[in-house]
Amino acid sequence: MSLFLLSDAPIPAPLRPWVRHRHGVRLSKASIPSQLETWFNEPDATHCWLVDGSTPEQWHACVQTLRDAGWLEELPWALWLPDPDTRVNNESKAWEQGAVEVFDAGQGAALAHCMESLLQRLRSPHGQTAQLRLRHAEQMAWRASLDNIPAPIFVKNAAGAYTMVNQAFVDFLGLPRERIIGKTVHDVAPPELARIYEEADRSLLATGTRQIYDTRVRWADGSLRDVTFYKAVFHDATGAPMGQAGAIFDVTDNKRMERSLRTLAETDALTGLLNRRSFIEQAEHRLLEARATQDPVTVMLFDLDCFKQINDQQGHAVGDAVLRHISQLIGQQLRAGDLLARIGGDEFAIMLSGAQDGQVVAQRLPRVAASSPLGDEFGGVRCTISLGAAVIQPAQHSLDELLALADRALYQAKKQGRNVGLLHDHR
Repeated sequence: MSLFLLSDAPIPAPLRPWVRHRHGVRLSKASIPSQLETWFNEPDATHCWLVDGSTPEQWHACVQTLRDAGWLEELPWALWLPDPDTRVNNESKAWEQGAVEVFDAGQGAALAHCMESLLQRLRSPHGQTAQLRLRHAEQMAWRASLDNIPAPIFVKNAAGAYTMVNQAFVDFLGLPRERIIGKTVHDVAPPELARIYEEADRSLLATGTRQIYDTRVRWADGSLRDVTFYKAVFHDATGAPMGQAGAIFDVTDNKRMERSLRTLAETDALTGLLNRRSFIEQAEHRLLEARATQDPVTVMLFDLDCFKQINDQQGHAVGDAVLRHISQLIGQQLRAGDLLARIGGDEFAIMLSGAQDGQVVAQRLPRVAASSPLGDEFGGVRCTISLGAAVIQPAQHSLDELLALADRALYQAKKQGRNVGLLHDHR
């Protein structure tokens, strides 16, 4: 077993039997002395750092440098106090920093016994050094496992500083790991997002439980992604919150699939308009809103005149083109808030939103359809529509009754020779 005294002073006589080397404590994070690298890489690795406690500032800086270099993850360290009178001021701080022992020159003959006892503990296969190595190996295994997980994972302390992140989190932020560890969201995120993240963290720590929520975040490559956050608080032995651990799951593809399936479920595949089921659902909702405001409601039904003849004579490809053409044409005549749906083969439905002159719209739409034949690539097919509309006070009729009234008006429009629009006012 070797003890390495980190000091630029002569090795104290009581420590000479155990201290193998000495070296200056003027260690910097940017430049680590090569001799320390050599000690650390020796095969037996049964070492213990012995830090010179001549001045508090000196040994604090030395320990911090060793910690930043990662050398305290495997190797224990002890503090040597040349002046016994400084023990009161330094001992408690040394324990807080993780020292395995504190020696001072005033221990006299007891120093040898204390040193032997420490070395026995460190040499033991079940002692502190062995436990340190075991924990370090486990930590390295966990890090390797976490770095192999594609989801960004992070750990923060109670102050909101990152204490651990995996490689996916580094890639997510696009920052080096050393610019993340020890930093807060205010150091790694735009101010407007950092405030949101901090508020969520405070809420989580206050409840001491878990958070699961969906949001959108911007990846380091600039892409906006749909994600789900899973976060939980961990506690110390007294139950006080020590921090939080979380994971970010990219659900962009799932959300895209959900939107695609929703679109398929709610729209007509040929025209892109609402389908019958979706029209009924949205129209029912608007009818309820209209009852609350007592605004009149207008619904229109129209179909294509002689559409079967077009299909039979021109073929279904031309028939499909006519349906798409009429859908686009009528949609251009309506406002963004109006509902337009294909509810059957060549049957369409409209619900006007808010106060609008239904009579004007009912007369205009057939004229627009008649004056806009299909493109030359389909032979310039001309197709007209017949339209029936009904306007009601919502408190007096259900949606089924309103559709039935519009259908009755459509029937009369066809009896009048088609290519017309009729509106019946039932208010």
